[in-house]
Amino acid sequence: MPGEFQQLLDTIHTLRSPGGCPWDRKQTLLDAARYLMDEAAELVEAALAGDSAGIREELGDLLFMTCFCCEILGEREPVDMHDIAAEGRAKLVRRHPHVFGDATATDTDESQQQWDAIKAQEKRDRGEDPDTGSVLKELPAATAPLHQAFSFQKDAAKVGFDWPDPAGARAKLDEELGEMDEAIAAGDPAAMEHELGDVLFAVVNLARKLGIQPDMAMRRINNRFRDRFHLVEEDFRSRGLSLQDATLDELEASWQRAKRALAPGADG
Repeated sequence: MPGEFQQLLDTIHTLRSPGGCPWDRKQTLLDAARYLMDEAAELVEAALAGDSAGIREELGDLLFMTCFCCEILGEREPVDMHDIAAEGRAKLVRRHPHVFGDATATDTDESQQQWDAIKAQEKRDRGEDPDTGSVLKELPAATAPLHQAFSFQKDAAKVGFDWPDPAGARAKLDEELGEMDEAIAAGDPAAMEHELGDVLFAVVNLARKLGIQPDMAMRRINNRFRDRFHLVEEDFRSRGLSLQDATLDELEASWQRAKRALAPGADG
């Protein structure tokens, strides 16, 4: 394996070298970082589908883009992938004293508390005051809104700003839906947008209390909708009918057939 990894690094170096690939030589670190995000998203899709071959392929693409980013960085700074790996390993060891040191952690809460305490100490070592910053983690502007809401809520929960159980979060969702109904009845577009935001935020909070990743749940329903709607389209095409000319009842009947066809355990 070490030899294979070095060959990958050597291949990337050749691609970036004079006489290498014009496309690869043209890429900036920002370009490569964006492609890295795309590859990570494709890995998530493969994992959702349970596609082992696809997961391996996307992991390879992700590893390639990580090394590609490092190659570009190394062209302007004295660093290579081995240095990055060493820094990453050192951070893992430092932040897991209950595994690599004398500390103990009997559950995930204790290990998370240790992790947060070590991160705070790292800030002090850099001359920063961890107590002056927000408990809310800074996230990139491109962070998906569902994940941003989930992260903010999780951070706020660390200082006790949280429902004690899912029932509280569920009741809050009902409250926000009631306020949404009032905004709709009033016909106020600004109020409707405001209240819809509150509803979505409350849904994310309920998901968190139930131990569900809202972005993953959203990806799954998006995939289910896509697959079912494709069956609806195929149904109408096979009968020589147009979706545009169909009644809502006809569309709903086809939709229900698609749901049954794709239900877990369905034949075919």
